[in-house]
Amino acid sequence: MRLGTFVWQGNEHLGLVLPHPQAGEDWILAPALVQERLELYASRGTSPYHVTKPRFFPGAAPDGMVELLALGDVGMNALRRMHDFLLRFIEQSDAYILLAAGAPMSQVRLRAPVPRPRLFFGLVQNSPTVWRHVPERYHLNLFPQGHQRPQGAVLGQGDPVILPQAELIVGGWNPELGVIIGRGGRDIPVGEAMRHVAGLTVVSDVTFDYFRRIMFDQPEPYDWFEDAMSSWGDKKSDARTPMGPFLVTLDEIGNPYDLLIYTRQNGFLRDRSHTGAMHLGIERTVSWLSSVMTLYPGDVIHMGTMGYDGSPTLDTWAPGAVDVIESEIERVGVLRNPLVIMAAEDEWRSSRVERRVHPAPVVRELIDADQLALPDSSAWQPEFARHFWMVFKNTQSDEADGLQARPYPRFLNAPARALAASGSTVAIPARAANLSVSCELACVVGRLARGVTADEAADYVAGYAAMIGLHDSSFADAIIEPATPQERNLPAVYARWADGFNIIGELSPLDDPLAHPCSLTLSGADTVRGSTAEYRLNAAQVIAFISQYITLFPGDVVTLGATSQQLTLPADNADGVSIRAEIEGLPAVAAQLVRRRAAHS
Repeated sequence: MRLGTFVWQGNEHLGLVLPHPQAGEDWILAPALVQERLELYASRGTSPYHVTKPRFFPGAAPDGMVELLALGDVGMNALRRMHDFLLRFIEQSDAYILLAAGAPMSQVRLRAPVPRPRLFFGLVQNSPTVWRHVPERYHLNLFPQGHQRPQGAVLGQGDPVILPQAELIVGGWNPELGVIIGRGGRDIPVGEAMRHVAGLTVVSDVTFDYFRRIMFDQPEPYDWFEDAMSSWGDKKSDARTPMGPFLVTLDEIGNPYDLLIYTRQNGFLRDRSHTGAMHLGIERTVSWLSSVMTLYPGDVIHMGTMGYDGSPTLDTWAPGAVDVIESEIERVGVLRNPLVIMAAEDEWRSSRVERRVHPAPVVRELIDADQLALPDSSAWQPEFARHFWMVFKNTQSDEADGLQARPYPRFLNAPARALAASGSTVAIPARAANLSVSCELACVVGRLARGVTADEAADYVAGYAAMIGLHDSSFADAIIEPATPQERNLPAVYARWADGFNIIGELSPLDDPLAHPCSLTLSGADTVRGSTAEYRLNAAQVIAFISQYITLFPGDVVTLGATSQQLTLPADNADGVSIRAEIEGLPAVAAQLVRRRAAHS
């Protein structure tokens, strides 16, 4: 089956794609509306389906992709029965009764199959292209290396990749195989992993150098964290990641490791590659991620480029130009998107109100719904956060250890499911080894933030909170030296990604945020003390820098990072340990730890 998400008559629907034998064009139908129409068709006594009514779902049919996937095998089996029924029904009835349930593909707007993924994890360095020309590399650390994208990056079929105007634009894109999770779980064995996959899609990994240019303005050497921030920050930027056109179920694919991939620009073939070029396949990636966090229906993983990484545009490509980029994967589909540059005066925060437009569809939804700010910051809970932004190497002691002082934060983002509320019981993953615990200052973004200046940014903070950060050493312990800088440093990012590993307290205003003592206590251990004065950059500086090209959503969380005062304990001794952290002027934050034992769920 081919499944999509589409907008028709002003509403978003789950879609089932079917060929129309007479029209010669595929139709996309909303299963929820199809079920209603078929019930109407069967309601008269003269209907051939009056006695044996064509009903496929026990209750109301789902009208969203994640809603369908959450039903598991029951939902997919029901949709398959509807699919097979409709093939014959359309052939025999010309689909007249279904005119109110969908439309030809040319009359609808496709969204990404999962328009608002809560996990959107992209692998990097997952093909031989990263090492075959580097003779000094004689072994690889084979774990999924990659990063999490925010929802503002997501585009659908036909949506323009809108780039801000700049004097010099360097970049490109490449097609990647997208994997959409159907059945969620934790600690999924490799042999069971494909049972958790609902289907495949195409992802265009687009990157153009905006954050990168800012880093290159600084003197060398560059450390890994700022290199990752700039490279991946450009990929996380608004409207950078088309996905689609459909979710194609595995029964339509055959062998997912025997698919040809094509990269085209304006009809010209740019590159050919093959899904068999993966270092790490779908099974090992799904299994590894589930050892860190719970996977949920609708999570999206894209497997990295299999060929030319970042196929560049021509140097003559100028502001105002429009190109069409295409990413095709055999049996999965062709993803087409215009690539355009927006004039500065047309940007969302420009003074020309009548022309302003936001490049990201999910942000336009918030603007259209007038959801530009938190309605009540005192009622904020961690589940309200769509994104969790982390700053690394942000203390004075980092500079004392030889790290270059920079005018920007070394930021990356983690899945929002890594957040938990004060008082939570946090399950330590079975894979965990030693844990280090930190006290941190975090803030919550109160208003939609895009292009915010440093002077404005403080007004975008809904409140501050104390945070307990847990760091799992098992990622670093697994690295074999000599390793690349990425292999060596990426474990510090993953160390914070487990479910609930970032426990955040209640929000409160805080005067002069970088001037407050803090303390951290583990039950049965001494208290360590520090101060937010250790931080080099404050929350306003972080928000202003990120929001140049990445939209921060109301309710998003930003942590300024770990301070130098930390406590350590073995994960095997974590059962029943309680933690308390305090920052003067803010409510205390507390959590209790339990040891999780590996069990497939």
